[in-house]
Parts: sequence; C-alpha cells; structure tokens
Amino acid sequence: MELLHKEIKEFRKIIKKNQTFFMTVHLNPDADAIGSMLSVALYLENLGKKIFLYSHDVLNENLLILPGAKKIKYKTTSKAFDVGIFFECSTPERGGNEIKEISFKKTISIDHHKTAKRYADLNILDFKSPSTSEIIFRIFKRIGFKMDKNIAKLLYAGIVTDTGRFHYPQTTPQTHIIAGELLKYKFDFTKLNDNFFVRTTYQNIKLLARAIERMKIYYQKFAMLVLREKDFREFKAGFEHTENIVNYPMMIDEVKVSCLIKEDREKFSVTFRSKGNIDVSEIALFFGGGGHKSASGFKVSKNKIDIETLKKSILKEIKKYI
Repeated sequence: MELLHKEIKEFRKIIKKNQTFFMTVHLNPDADAIGSMLSVALYLENLGKKIFLYSHDVLNENLLILPGAKKIKYKTTSKAFDVGIFFECSTPERGGNEIKEISFKKTISIDHHKTAKRYADLNILDFKSPSTSEIIFRIFKRIGFKMDKNIAKLLYAGIVTDTGRFHYPQTTPQTHIIAGELLKYKFDFTKLNDNFFVRTTYQNIKLLARAIERMKIYYQKFAMLVLREKDFREFKAGFEHTENIVNYPMMIDEVKVSCLIKEDREKFSVTFRSKGNIDVSEIALFFGGGGHKSASGFKVSKNKIDIETLKKSILKEIKKYI
C-alpha cells in the first residue's frame, strides 16, 4: 500500500483552486470505477463544485442501484472544464472517444491497475491496492472528509466487487478493516451483495446457456466462450447482460484462465479471468487493453480483425502463459 501523502496534498490543492470538474470511467465500467467516481462526485458537490459525470458505455443494470448512478451521462455537452478526473483509465482513451475533444486545465488519474500510465498532471496510483475505492477511502480519511451512508455504500460496492467478495489474492488485512469501517454506516450490505453476486436477468441466463454450450477448452487450462452478435439480437440483450458469465469456467478445477468474446455491430469485446499466478493484465495489454492480474480485457474493431483470426491470436498469446 502506497502512502500517497504528496499526491493527496496536491489533490486537495487542485480541488480548492478549481470549480468545474469532468469525471469519467473506463470502458464497460464496473462497480469499483463507478463507486469511486460517484463518491468523489458527492465530495465535490459538498464543496459546492460543478460536476459532469460521463461514461462512454451504458452501465450494467446492477450498477443503477448505486447512489447517483442515474446522473451519469453518455454524451458531453460542454467541451471545456477546469479539471478532468479519470477513474481506472490506464490511458485517456480508455475514458471514451469524446475525451480528446474536451480541454482541461488540469487532469487527475486515480487507479490501482498496474497497466496504468502516468499521463495526467496528477497521478494517484497504488498498484498494491485491491481496488480504487480503497484508495478513495484513504484519500477521504487523509483530508478529514466526513463520509455519509451513500459514500460508504459506494466505496463498499467497489471494494466488495473488485475483491470478489474478499476472495481474490489482492485482498489485504487493511481491506477487511476498511470494509468494517464502511459497514458502521449501516447501509443494507446484504441487498448490495445480492445485487452484484446473486440477482440476474432472463437475458443473462439465456446468454450464459449459449456461451456454456459453445465453450471450448484449450491446452487443458484455458476456457474460451463466445457470444455472437446474433445471440444478443435473439435474446434482445446487450453487453450489460453478460455480467459474471466469464467467471463460470473458472469453477472447473483444471481451468486457470477463462475468456469471453462478445460481438456487436462494430467490435469485439474480450474479457479475461485467471487464478493462480497467471497475469491476464499482461495479455490484455498486448492487445491494447488493461486490467488486473486476475481480471482484464480489451476491445478491437471488426474492421481490423475477424472472429476466427481473433480467436487464433488469443490462443497464440495465451499459450505463452499456460
């Protein structure tokens, strides 16, 4: 865990000197990115700042339970802000295509993924932290900001999901202590856990069945799942209905890495999961993406590659690691 004293001091300085803030998250955002962004938004609103919340991709349905999630926009109206804050964006481009059209006086990047680049004016990076939400908690504690139930709920959601309910190896004793601190705010953590780990939709179940039906195992350790564009049309579903599907092959003892390829009209979106010492963030980085050691992904345009070539490319790269 990095102390980040210097970075937090600079963070306070930038916040104090500026008034308008644009905030964005990585493509296909998860609860950690969204929870981190919304908690900082509440902090800024408490200070009387003007904020704009942006996501390039539509949020998964289970994220809409988070306080403030419905305030997030998918198109920008203004093209100039005092500060741009990037949550879990390893590069500015990971925040969405529209970012390059917006001007900022200052930029801040907050991330815990080891694939993160130091592209911002202020980079608050801790690669040992199991979640960005844990970094935000430490920032709030350091600056003496008094959190409320909504902020506690947002940060807990980020921590519990990015640690896989405290299951992933990045989880630390400090993580449990922080979670305990957040639970003191008495939000319904059972409902929150059910929302992310139990609740699902008809479309999710149908897509899961289709993906499992097509699943193939390579090298005895690698499972590949594929969902084609026609599958999404058949079940009137979107990428937001694929939550957790990539995790199912990981229940097989022999499988060390799982991969889900999703196709829409324009692109392929690829997600990896791993267990043990296999670092799938390096695999995703090879294809221009990023993520965690045990969870990562990337996107590629269909103009650049077809499905069979993509599968062969993934298999060739995976073979280096297993």
